[in-house]
Amino acid sequence: MERKNIETKRLLEKILSVLKLANSKIIFQEKEEILRNKTKCKIYELCDGKHTVSDIASELNTTQPNVSYHLSSLLESGLVLYDELGGKRYYFKSLE
Repeated sequence: MERKNIETKRLLEKILSVLKLANSKIIFQEKEEILRNKTKCKIYELCDGKHTVSDIASELNTTQPNVSYHLSSLLESGLVLYDELGGKRYYFKSLE
């Protein structure tokens, strides 16, 4: 049951992401602008569905609050989504 809920949530988040990307020119400009920030770009690259905030912070030798701060704008823009498993969030790129 939990797996089905997770799959449904992920599908709904992908749909939301696609809706956000409906105006692609603006979104691609926004993506370029967001990813100009070197930290956000590095975090984005690590969003492969296998990394939590702790993993990303460790990989980049930075703090969890710093990663969370940058992830918030990536999530808000729709570039990144997450799966929640066992109380942990695993981040992934929305359309890859």
